[in-house]
Amino acid sequence: MVVAEKELGRRLQLVQGVHWLYGAQGDPYAALLRGYHGPDPRGAYARSREAGPLWRSRLGTWVTARYATAAELLARPVADGGRPLAAVPQPQVAVAWERGLPAPEPWGLPGADRVRALAGRACERLLAGLRGKVDLVAAVCARVPVEVLADLHDVAGADRERLAAACAAAGPALDAALAPPSYEDAAGLPDAVAALGGLLGEAAVLRAVVEVRAAQELAAGALAALVASPERWALLAGRGREGAAAVVAETLRHDPPVKVHVFTAAADTEAAGQPIAAGEQVAVLIGAANRDPEVFDRPDVFDPDRAGTAGAGPRPLVPAPYGVSLEPFAGVVAETVVAALAAARPGMRAAGPAVRRPRTPVTGGLLKVPVLL
Repeated sequence: MVVAEKELGRRLQLVQGVHWLYGAQGDPYAALLRGYHGPDPRGAYARSREAGPLWRSRLGTWVTARYATAAELLARPVADGGRPLAAVPQPQVAVAWERGLPAPEPWGLPGADRVRALAGRACERLLAGLRGKVDLVAAVCARVPVEVLADLHDVAGADRERLAAACAAAGPALDAALAPPSYEDAAGLPDAVAALGGLLGEAAVLRAVVEVRAAQELAAGALAALVASPERWALLAGRGREGAAAVVAETLRHDPPVKVHVFTAAADTEAAGQPIAAGEQVAVLIGAANRDPEVFDRPDVFDPDRAGTAGAGPRPLVPAPYGVSLEPFAGVVAETVVAALAAARPGMRAAGPAVRRPRTPVTGGLLKVPVLL
């Protein structure tokens, strides 16, 4: 046990050190992974796009931050169900939390209507007692996805509390594979994954980890953008599900819950004139590609009416990390949370700036969205 703990600590320090070194030497991808670009990612995204349509990081990963190349690569076959850890050279991987887990089940997924109904009931319960100054992440965004997951798997009683604790402990997983978390978070991931397997079955673990965190970040990102504009929040109250859907669609572009999607090429291929060998790692910077100024007008502006004013227009890129689609669970849960809050608390306003966790290049790590109800 002592040897394993020392190895984990050494591993986290090594990967963080490599990110710092290469990032300081001008590698945009390493700088993005080390996570010290502040709450506004525009500069990091711009530097990654300026490096070229497809370029090789000193970390050994092929990287794109441009929309056209990203869309092309996301359509290519990937190895190991889209997992990022196969055939990855050292010292690339920070925490291989998903190693040994079976691929997510492609059958028996809940429909959007069932997810919406369960999320609606969870929102009704959680919003009933909220008053005064509230952190929407802790009070709503982190809790509704877990409530829905528990209902979908018929988890009740004390097991429901265990599920909530396991989901919270597994929260750092999506970022942990690429950016070293704290030692405590890293050490807790194996137990969290094991607990989820015991409660839901091993085949449901990958889906649970991805969907719960993606739903939390998507709802929190939408609400953070909305409460920063009181006029827009007030207008949303009368637009119901349609207005909430437009808000979530724009959040998928402006502040996606999965901002870096890494996978392993399944076969030799080529993109943007660059040869990619089978087994090489590819990083698609979703957050940067969805703000590509060559594709989107005013790319850094949050505009839920964008799709309506631009017609069909380009759609935001939405990956399937670890082979898990973000629909219907994450999108529908986020829409339901936004619609429920808009209807129940039309006078809600920001009580301070949103706060993000450091070193969360994949999710963006919204830690707090403080509001006054």
